[in-house]
Amino acid sequence: MSFKTLYSIPLALILGLLLALLFPSGAPWVSWLGEIFLSLLKLLILPLILVSIYAALASGADLRRLGGRTLGLYLLTSAFAAATGTLLGFWFSRGIEPGLLDLAPVVPDAGQLEHGFSLARLIENLIPSNLFASLADGNILHIVVIALFAALASRGLDRPQRQFLTDGANALNALLMRMLSVLLALAPIGIAALVYASLAGMDWGAVFELRPFAWAVLNAALLHAVLLLPLLLYLGSRRLPVHFFVQVRAALATALATASSSATYPVSKQMLERNAGVSSRTTSFTLPLGATLNMDGSALYQSILLIFMAQLAGVDVSLWQALMIVLLTMASSAGTAGIPGGGVAMMAFMLDMLGLPQTYLALYLVVDRFFDYPITALNVWGDLVVCAVVDNASARASSDAPPGAFSITSGQPSA
Repeated sequence: MSFKTLYSIPLALILGLLLALLFPSGAPWVSWLGEIFLSLLKLLILPLILVSIYAALASGADLRRLGGRTLGLYLLTSAFAAATGTLLGFWFSRGIEPGLLDLAPVVPDAGQLEHGFSLARLIENLIPSNLFASLADGNILHIVVIALFAALASRGLDRPQRQFLTDGANALNALLMRMLSVLLALAPIGIAALVYASLAGMDWGAVFELRPFAWAVLNAALLHAVLLLPLLLYLGSRRLPVHFFVQVRAALATALATASSSATYPVSKQMLERNAGVSSRTTSFTLPLGATLNMDGSALYQSILLIFMAQLAGVDVSLWQALMIVLLTMASSAGTAGIPGGGVAMMAFMLDMLGLPQTYLALYLVVDRFFDYPITALNVWGDLVVCAVVDNASARASSDAPPGAFSITSGQPSA
């Protein structure tokens, strides 16, 4: 076996897991390696999003066609995920007795509940008012809006000025991608340390107290990741799902190790462009939106969790009510940073909507630490699939279809 095979991200995941199970006390000694890797990865996110979106759209990308396909497919896959999670949540929670768990009270941070869903809050999350504040807060959706505004405004400049700005954005984008390549050379070390530190202190007994919940999440995730998304990928791009999975496996492993869809963005972009032949114009626009708006895994997971909470509390939840709660969670969380544990405030808000006590946040905090990692990987898998389908449809439409046409069938994927 060659060194290249051994020194890889998938094997780093396995190594981190084994070390966490066999030598949990050693995690503090190496956790700093994972923190350094994650910090450097996050350092590249916002500038890469800003310049790549600007370069793609300022050079003439069809925003209406690209944006319509992207948002439509994200909405479709998230709706299927919500439906799958809701149905399996009802099925697996039938045998759960109310009051099964003795949950300790959890008081949400001040201001969490008031930051639940509201039109004003949604506008605040979507529309930036201060560029530097958005950069400091790491608000990806704000950066997307700023880049879109700048790119569209640049089309009104004189050609030499517009070309100067576009060339500068392309050069900066190339520099950032080169920095990412250097960083990914150290990825196996950083990811092994991240997994080691994350799992060493895991309370596995608490996670498996709710085995039906774990089975519900596992089955729903497998149905979505192994059946629905591969079917969409094949119908939309004629790519073989297994081959595509191998091409983007580094991005999925990074998502699994970091539990951060935003931190995975640079890796996803490079894997799609370098290994899968997806155009940079498509990845630059589609992936940043996916990191903030595409909630396949979260919709599936939170719908199951809310139904189990209601069952434990003895509260009846209708199928329609459960679907509406999930869709509302998807809308209200738009613009929040893709970081681990980012859904605590919205879960507190949803508990209030269902009339459940805030003590049930304890259940969320217990299971979220474990499930946040695979659910993030499922979110990223959805982003990658949609990006490939959008790229194929855009290439086909620009080559042999009339303006505005949309087709999800194609021959070979375009480079």
